[in-house]
Amino acid sequence: MNAIFPTVLKRLYRKEPISSFIIIVGAVDAVLGGVNELGTLMILGLLTSGVAIGYRWWCIQQAESRSDAPNLHRRKSKQLSLPPSSYRSPLPDLDTRRRPPL
Repeated sequence: MNAIFPTVLKRLYRKEPISSFIIIVGAVDAVLGGVNELGTLMILGLLTSGVAIGYRWWCIQQAESRSDAPNLHRRKSKQLSLPPSSYRSPLPDLDTRRRPPL
């Protein structure tokens, strides 16, 4: 479990860094409010975390609905490639150049 937990957290944090940060801030506020018996801070932390989780859920739902939509309006992107190396001019050879006298 110790090896799985950090990798899961890293993966989630990389996908949605802003909402993950807000969830962490809200959780810290809730814990500090609970430990110090400050009900207002605990409620503020719980609300902040709840809103961030709701926002993340809403974003996931939007992404899923976009992927379910038909692909009628998508355009194929052009695949660009570099020309073969034979078309490029060769670099000058530094050894064959004349050196000025010293």
